Amino acid sequence: MSGHLLLFAIGPVQDFIAQARRTRDLWFGSYLLSELSRSAARALVGEGALLIFPALARGDAELEPCRSALRDSGRAPLAIANKLLAELPPEVDPLAAARATRQAVQRFWFDAARKVRARCEGLLVPGIDAIWEEQISSLLELSATWVPWTDGGYARAREELEAAAAARKVLRDFSPWRCLRGGVPKSSLDGGRETVLLEPPKLGRNAGHGQAVAARSSKLALKYRIADSEQLDAVGLVKRAGGEPKQFVPIANVALASWIGLVSREHAAPFEALRRACRELDLPEVDRPDLPCAASFRFDASVFLASRWESLFKEQSIEVAPARWGSRHVGPLLQRAGDPYPYVACLVADGDGMGKAIAALTSASENRRFSKRLGEFAAAAREIVEGRHHGSLVYAGGDDVLAFLPVPTALAAADALRRHFVEVMSDALPALTGVPTPTLSAGIGIGHLMEGMGDLLALGRRAEKLAKGGHLPTGRDRNALGILVDKRSGRTRQWRARWDEWQGQPIVRLRDDVLAFDAGLSIRKIYEVERTLRRLPAPADVQRRWGAEGSVEWARVLRLEIKRSLDRVGDGPASEKARPDLSAEHYRDVHAATEEWVNRLLIARTLAAAEPRLRQRAEPVAS
Repeated sequence: MSGHLLLFAIGPVQDFIAQARRTRDLWFGSYLLSELSRSAARALVGEGALLIFPALARGDAELEPCRSALRDSGRAPLAIANKLLAELPPEVDPLAAARATRQAVQRFWFDAARKVRARCEGLLVPGIDAIWEEQISSLLELSATWVPWTDGGYARAREELEAAAAARKVLRDFSPWRCLRGGVPKSSLDGGRETVLLEPPKLGRNAGHGQAVAARSSKLALKYRIADSEQLDAVGLVKRAGGEPKQFVPIANVALASWIGLVSREHAAPFEALRRACRELDLPEVDRPDLPCAASFRFDASVFLASRWESLFKEQSIEVAPARWGSRHVGPLLQRAGDPYPYVACLVADGDGMGKAIAALTSASENRRFSKRLGEFAAAAREIVEGRHHGSLVYAGGDDVLAFLPVPTALAAADALRRHFVEVMSDALPALTGVPTPTLSAGIGIGHLMEGMGDLLALGRRAEKLAKGGHLPTGRDRNALGILVDKRSGRTRQWRARWDEWQGQPIVRLRDDVLAFDAGLSIRKIYEVERTLRRLPAPADVQRRWGAEGSVEWARVLRLEIKRSLDRVGDGPASEKARPDLSAEHYRDVHAATEEWVNRLLIARTLAAAEPRLRQRAEPVAS
């Protein structure tokens, strides 16, 4: 059989998703890209193509569009990646198929934008038609490449196809903006496009004449959580208002899920009283019964943070004294349970060695089977993240995973994902010889829950880059866990370990470190060791000035300094359980091992602080 292989790609991806300030921006951007890819898959099948990736055939329910977070069956739709691979029979014209697919994707995007515009008219500047159309029509980057192939030349044809697609990707279309208002703010999400929003009511007055002018609808701004200081372009408004508000789980609910679960069980009476108070106050509720992180508390969990009371009430236009309400309804619970730890984990995971594995596939049927197993992994990733570890999955397509999790469950989720991925890949590639089984590198970025969504996502991606270890030699890179902790006070801490290090249990190593803090390990000793590292010369200076012999002597000095710090009275057996490995001979290696130990222990301290626990002695609280 002869025909064509066709690769259809949809962009932009990374920047489009990252341009987010709220959960709904991030989630809807990811959802929208998946639905655009779904429309492309549907169009290709309609043109007679046989899909390879995703492995969906005509009549498959996953080809049908999904207009919300869940299908009517209550299940989440399959996420579809932005690159689609298909085989075209000889009778299918590749140019016609590509054009039909392009039109289908554009039609879906324009329809989504049109619906948002219709329901957000009260937010838009009058006469914005031309600017709106230009901003919407200039977003998508669609490309299609195809090559002829026969049954026996699949691997070579796919290689040529990927090369052609890569060459096309470096050619970018640049066109100037033709419809500009000038002198107006740019979008708060990306700073690239002009705002299409009216001014907020308090600014919508002509100061010179005292004459009222058009202002954005307060009701719509409240519904879609558009702050007075916020500006959105047409694309940003589609992301913000594209979904139903009740389907989005606030990031605070994810961050505090473990704490809320414990408190709801151990302090049921004051917890239930708070829920009633939130309902009476008419705080917006989350309608996601499928998500455990939203099950115990359906209101915005930032009410548990005293620092957020004033801004939350202002954002919701609630005319009640925030401090008084919070002290009355939240205070009793915090007195009993203690304050929650306001940090959240952004998990970004990606497969290793996928290119070599795919390159080894010799037929479309092999590739299709491989793609089907990747789809099964994506479905399992949702259950691992949301069902078992109380997180919120933003995206899982192919070998990519993006999710937010409570800090106490993030490590276990990453470990479960990588184990399941290796299991799926081992089964998907049983007949390939000489091809290593793909592994999964996972990055966990831990940041304050009040940071912007784009900043948290960037932290997760930096952690993933750390895990990938692109700067390391082959054999030490990839197949790893990378953790970045960005505290509001102090420097950013990072730690990386391959999944096969620490006897194959890097997660257990960190848990043991957490237990060391529970057993009384003093944080002061760790900081003292870090100060010692800063006080002693840098490894490069030692090597340059004193050579190999001096390196050995300086290593002895460093070992003695560390032993002196750790042997001080006060920790009991805690220090013995978490001492650094100082067995190396040269100063450079001892210094690196000590620095790794300091970062690991300080990250473990963050994990220990995030563990939800009851107060040892709760003070009596008046009823």
